[in-house]
Amino acid sequence: MRLGFLLPCITVLLLTGNVCRLAQNSSALPLSTSSRWIVDESGRRVKLACVNWVSHLEPVVVEGMGKQPLDTISKKIAAMGFNCVRLTWPLFLVTNDSLAGLTVRQSFQALGLIESVAAIQVNNPDLLNLTLIQAFKVRPSNHKKRICCRLFRL
Repeated sequence: MRLGFLLPCITVLLLTGNVCRLAQNSSALPLSTSSRWIVDESGRRVKLACVNWVSHLEPVVVEGMGKQPLDTISKKIAAMGFNCVRLTWPLFLVTNDSLAGLTVRQSFQALGLIESVAAIQVNNPDLLNLTLIQAFKVRPSNHKKRICCRLFRL
């Protein structure tokens, strides 16, 4: 049973090391396109090393907002060598009209996730009163040579 758990963890660690080395070789921002290629500031081709960030579950907000500030999470993602984030699309957000005006706070409260509301209040208080679609649009400001500068960019 334990071996079944450890094997995927070891695989992820080995793959993460390779991805980190790949991303370190191509980190000159900003990125742009040249024909069909993504290129860095000096015109060299860049391979994206992406991480998935879950946001498709019922609260319709990216996971972890109650655990750490968005700025901290984004810096950890960059420090691990990833140069892009794929957000899983919350399909309910476009198929359920009742979610249109719902705030993050209301979404969590409706699901009985009161402790999560308190945790988000501590770590990412600016998110709580945004509508779900506004919260989905919140992302780290990464238009500089490093992820920093402003906690949220709408």
